Amino acid sequence: MLFNDRKRLNLDYNRFPGGIFNSSLVQHNGILWGIARCEQYNQAERNEDKSLNFTPTQAVLFKLNLSLEVSEAHYDVRYINFPEKDWRAEDYRLFVYQNKLFCTHTLWVQSYNIGMALSRVDPIARTITLIAPITINGLKTHGIEKNWVMIPGDQTLHCLYSFYPDFTLTELTDLNSAQFKLLKKMRLEPPTNGLADKMVSLSTVPQRIGDAWYLLVHQKDSNYVYHDHLVRLNKTTLIPEAMSNHPVISGGDCEGFWRGFLTVYSMLVLNEQVIVSYGEGDRYSSIATTHTSKLLASF
Repeated sequence: MLFNDRKRLNLDYNRFPGGIFNSSLVQHNGILWGIARCEQYNQAERNEDKSLNFTPTQAVLFKLNLSLEVSEAHYDVRYINFPEKDWRAEDYRLFVYQNKLFCTHTLWVQSYNIGMALSRVDPIARTITLIAPITINGLKTHGIEKNWVMIPGDQTLHCLYSFYPDFTLTELTDLNSAQFKLLKKMRLEPPTNGLADKMVSLSTVPQRIGDAWYLLVHQKDSNYVYHDHLVRLNKTTLIPEAMSNHPVISGGDCEGFWRGFLTVYSMLVLNEQVIVSYGEGDRYSSIATTHTSKLLASF
């Protein structure tokens, strides 16, 4: 695997028996911020008692120093403008657009399938403010949605709705209502490089390296082990051009509740260093790094 120097983030796991996991990182105004999901009950407990899914949602906002150690962690995150009915948010992906910090996340409301939502994040005030559930004009979306990722440009904001079998690209039309329009829907060639001919999901917000965009995509194998591959997107069309020959990071040896669950939520490029953040076994938040040249050599 390319990302071998795995390191668990120093967060207060004893406070949340169900885990602090699926962390996402972003650099904003020179500061490396992170967010992770906090759970009082693990997934098995919530599957057994569905009411536990609608206990109050909690998250941690944290800051990393130059050594990629947690220098601040705040567990008093406030949620603003969320529904009055019982709800939960999970699986945050941070990104910067027009020099403001945002995130996408799932939004479940009891008795409703809302899907993906867009929120504004203020790490100083420690708030997550819901803008709206994301809607895509011209596309029929599924009732249960996960893993949409944003591609923030200088003047535009694109959203990748799906990767394979259908590569589906959309573009923002109204930020205040989180409305997007369908731009492109095309069927990709069946995947190679060890991936099966079945759904390949999106893992990370794409990052610019040179003249192209790069992101990670994942697929679970028959043993429910996650494998992430690197994908290069064309800088203009945003269509996939290449995929890494082998997974750059995989599960199977994770500590926590499920050994196969290494779920990547961000890939961040800082100069010549590439950092991935991920959930480990649906229990812990961890990071791993590599050099940019090694990442690109995976093609």
